Amino acid sequence: MSSGGNGDNQGAWLGLLKWSLAYTDGTRPSSETMQMSEEDKKFLEMVMKEGIIDEGERMKTILNDLTGSLDRMVKEAAAAGSTTSSSEEEIKGEPEEEEKTDTPELSEDDMVGLLEELRDIVEQIDYAKAFAALGGVPFLVGCASERGVVPKPVRSSCIAVLATLTQNNPHVQDIVLKSGALQTLADLFFAETPKGKEFVGDSSAGGGDAEMTEPDVDGTLRSKIVQAMSCSVRGHVEGERAFCASDGGRQVIECGLGLLSGSDDDKDDGMLIPPPVLRRRTLFFLQALITSDEATKERIELFNPCIQYICTDMLSAETESDAEVRETGLGMLQRMIEQNNNVNMIAACKNAVVGVGIKRVSEIRKMEGEDKEFASYELELLESLIVQLARL
Repeated sequence: MSSGGNGDNQGAWLGLLKWSLAYTDGTRPSSETMQMSEEDKKFLEMVMKEGIIDEGERMKTILNDLTGSLDRMVKEAAAAGSTTSSSEEEIKGEPEEEEKTDTPELSEDDMVGLLEELRDIVEQIDYAKAFAALGGVPFLVGCASERGVVPKPVRSSCIAVLATLTQNNPHVQDIVLKSGALQTLADLFFAETPKGKEFVGDSSAGGGDAEMTEPDVDGTLRSKIVQAMSCSVRGHVEGERAFCASDGGRQVIECGLGLLSGSDDDKDDGMLIPPPVLRRRTLFFLQALITSDEATKERIELFNPCIQYICTDMLSAETESDAEVRETGLGMLQRMIEQNNNVNMIAACKNAVVGVGIKRVSEIRKMEGEDKEFASYELELLESLIVQLARL
């Protein structure tokens, strides 16, 4: 499934929010049929009317300004030939009807700043629900998917807002699950994953500006995608189940850890080894999924390739250079053993883990000064895990 911005639905994510804003005057929602329940309409009315007025009005102002600038971007991309022929015909059909708005033409930095402000507002659960009722989820996911049209920092900020919007908010998590946003995020994750040295700088992947369609080499955008997926399902029983049962979801975890990357001599054919920031975020998400109160033996089995990879490749300083990744991996294995919920893969890798552990413990004990102090927590985790494995 393509995650690019081209196609018949280009701009649909933007149109929904523009329409919702146009028919919500700040005191009551439109009486016309909206794609929200009566309960949502009443809730939106209450928040906009009786909530903290300044925050509600500020959210609307931010969204109006953003939609104005994003609308210009989409139309400019369409005029440049980045849309399908059907989209071009639709735009050509209304040449005389250019929307005249009072919204300012925002710079990239301006849009990022407004999205950061929006993120602060939707940290409040009532405003998160109100934003979702306005069509906020498809707006954020759609904007984030517009490779070659919307600048990468703006798309990255949209994903950050989505993470805040969904975290510990079952109402919005339900919307994300029902909308299919998780699959769109998974598609975007792989669209942003470098496939080899020749892929970097290749503008053929998404059309449009070459700089905007370059893959996410430093892992910043992909780590935010993983974070948004994590916030969208963690603590939500059905969300966790659906994600773990999904081939696409598990492939995101595998790729984020590095299972799908090529060797150093084979980077042109495989995916590049993920950067530390992505490995950390993915490992944290995996730990949450397999040590959750809802985790079953069957769920853990689905992630056996990941658990094996952690045991064999992510605990040794020789194969994993990032100390935080090693520490997180050690902590995850310890917690799994304490829960004693399907530790078959850890047991199968026991000798390898103990061998790596004993060698690393010896190395750390020989260290001096700041190096030894820096590695003290890793040493503590290793010694504890070796004892646990001996009892396993």
